[in-house]
Amino acid sequence: MDIRNLNITIGSLPAKVRGLVEEWAELHSDELLMMWETKDFHRIQPLV
Repeated sequence: MDIRNLNITIGSLPAKVRGLVEEWAELHSDELLMMWETKDFHRIQPLV
């Protein structure tokens, strides 16, 4: 999944799963992009 536009680039996900992943990624988009750019990876809280 491309973290900039949330498009799936390889493979597929069931619609419900894709929706949950998109929701989570939208909530954490700034943090995800920062981690990707700096390679300073850390755990991000799941959806609750």
